[in-house]
Amino acid sequence: MIILAQNIGVLEINTFQLFSLAHQALELLLYVPDERLKPRIIQEILDYYEEKFDSPENSASMFIVLKEHIPTGFVICQIDPDYRSYSRKATTFGWLLADDLETCAVLMEQCEMFAKEHKLRRLRGPINYPKLVGGIGIQTEGFDAPMLNGVNFNHPESRILEFLNELGYESESKYSCVHVIDKPWEKGDIVGPEYRLGYLMLEELISRKEEILDLAANSFYSILADAPGGSSRFDEMMYHYAQIPPGYYELLIDPRNITHVPEFLEAYNSCDLEKVVTWVHVAFEKETDKIAGLIMTLPNLYQLWLGETLTHCNVDTVMIAKQHAGKGMFSSIHNMGKPIVVAAGISFIEGTTIWANNEQAVQTIFPHAKPLREHVVVQKRVK
Repeated sequence: MIILAQNIGVLEINTFQLFSLAHQALELLLYVPDERLKPRIIQEILDYYEEKFDSPENSASMFIVLKEHIPTGFVICQIDPDYRSYSRKATTFGWLLADDLETCAVLMEQCEMFAKEHKLRRLRGPINYPKLVGGIGIQTEGFDAPMLNGVNFNHPESRILEFLNELGYESESKYSCVHVIDKPWEKGDIVGPEYRLGYLMLEELISRKEEILDLAANSFYSILADAPGGSSRFDEMMYHYAQIPPGYYELLIDPRNITHVPEFLEAYNSCDLEKVVTWVHVAFEKETDKIAGLIMTLPNLYQLWLGETLTHCNVDTVMIAKQHAGKGMFSSIHNMGKPIVVAAGISFIEGTTIWANNEQAVQTIFPHAKPLREHVVVQKRVK
């Protein structure tokens, strides 16, 4: 593990010293829009990387710039086995914190050396792990929007993007987050006869892990610029759902009073709505009972950590198997899920990390939503 001390050189230190300095650096340098959340977010970051550093399957390093023994810059560089950029392995950097170009240059030089040491030439970021408190890209718009876990944040006056562009990093991909408006999708109330809609308990979702991962691999219609998915991301999402305490998530009103669609009513009546994970809306093939598509929304844990009423959720992941595309399934699952989240008291729904080049996603979602935030991911080919 390495610490960079400007004007001193490179120091080798042990893991305990590294994480102690990392904690100090994050305390001093990390901007969090709601300061009350800062201690928990820092702890989640450090807990995640302590586990990563202990695993031989993962390669990661932290770099900290010191001036007169005080941290002035910070970045984490890693190679995640589940991350792909345009279907290829890439080195990523995240949690980049620097107030001047000189410090940013020192940090990124080390990240570039890290990439070359691992024989990877593409360096991309910010990809801030864990997604539970991180996310992807430098935020450029939407700073008035509420904090939502899984969506990256930075100071509105941050110059990080400017520094990276000056250091040769191309602003390669743009992502949008949108506020999902109340109006239902018209064709979503028509459900194909080959589908059954419904919900699963957490244990059932976990038991279908391989099926859901196979669905993810079979769902995307273009090569994604950033795909930080895989087994570890699935496990993180299940952990996310498990954070909701028993009895906390109770329906305030009966969703059956909100909809008239027979297939939606059948889905609600087929299970105990206070025991299943009603954040995950599922379409099954009637003939095989396989999952044909699903929408995975995430409750805003930031509200829960602050002891506030849960009113926000994040539409994080949509997966529709290719053979079922174009049949209105996305609209149907969306319309089935809306009454459930409304019945639970959710008043703010945000669709997150929509890649600008994914024309199908843009054409499907944007007519039913209002742009809210934007993030930019940069990339450099390391020579």
